Amino acid sequence: MLPAEGALWDLVAGMQRTMLAGVLVTSGLADALGERARDPGVLASELELETGVTIRVLRAAAASRLVRFDGEGRVRLSRIGAPLRTDHPRSIASWAAYVAAPANFRGYAELEAQLREGAEPSGHRRAFGNSTWEYFGEHPEEGARFGRAMRELTAIDVAALTRRYPWPHRGVICDVAGGIGTLLAAIMKRRPSARGILVDSPDVLAEAESFLRSQGLAERVERRPGDLFGELDVRADVYVMKWILHDWSDAACRDILARVRATMPAGARVLTIDQHQEPDWPSPVTSMVDLHMLIDCEGGRERSPGEVHELMRDAGLHPGRVRHAGLHMLVEGVAS
Repeated sequence: MLPAEGALWDLVAGMQRTMLAGVLVTSGLADALGERARDPGVLASELELETGVTIRVLRAAAASRLVRFDGEGRVRLSRIGAPLRTDHPRSIASWAAYVAAPANFRGYAELEAQLREGAEPSGHRRAFGNSTWEYFGEHPEEGARFGRAMRELTAIDVAALTRRYPWPHRGVICDVAGGIGTLLAAIMKRRPSARGILVDSPDVLAEAESFLRSQGLAERVERRPGDLFGELDVRADVYVMKWILHDWSDAACRDILARVRATMPAGARVLTIDQHQEPDWPSPVTSMVDLHMLIDCEGGRERSPGEVHELMRDAGLHPGRVRHAGLHMLVEGVAS
């Protein structure tokens, strides 16, 4: 067993491991390694990297269990490092690159200020003077990377989420701010007689067009431009919001839910999907995501089912059932 100071040393090296994972993606090293063992010098030459630095980075990555060296000095991705490949079936390459981006470190540098002065403004706003979403608008490459990261993580969760909820067989399912439709497409395949409506910004919907067509769903899913804080005029049986409420303060969540409630016919349901965080329940995953919401979003946080139901009541919805799929909670509200 490591002594306390040794274990702490390992813990505070987390920033270095995050940067290593990110640079394996952004440099192309992870994809160049693929599923093979490669010579580090050949890799460096192939990717136009400096050989000495490449070897040092790979050595540190091996110490972090992201890669491993064989007896001949060749290196290959480990089981843990393999999802850094963009072609891995459960890739989180874009997420790793997003987390390791300099903008995130600048936001986290404001954590002590938040600790002393309060959650708002967020760490990101303190660092940059704007919201994360405004920042992405000014830095479209980083915004696109974040979008890819969200799709990667949704693709990992989608099977459990589509199985866990009784989606209507012949109704209309609306995904509010649903990106290119990763979750909605999976639901549509599970419910071949249902129809879908995807609501998002015009530029995201343009990207969704080709994705939905590739899934054979272009005719079954209507694309409608919309905004979380604008007017929503969509009639559906179920309104899905995945990873939406955790981005926003309680006041903003009430506003979002009220706008959805205003368009819902009687008996329709809204389903919010976020991670489950009880006040006295530390989670090695959810509590860290909650911390990221503190840094990155204005008033964002993970909540308990009871807290989400209270927001729904304030928006004129009746609390419905709560279901769980892994770390996620599926919280239902019903329009009377």
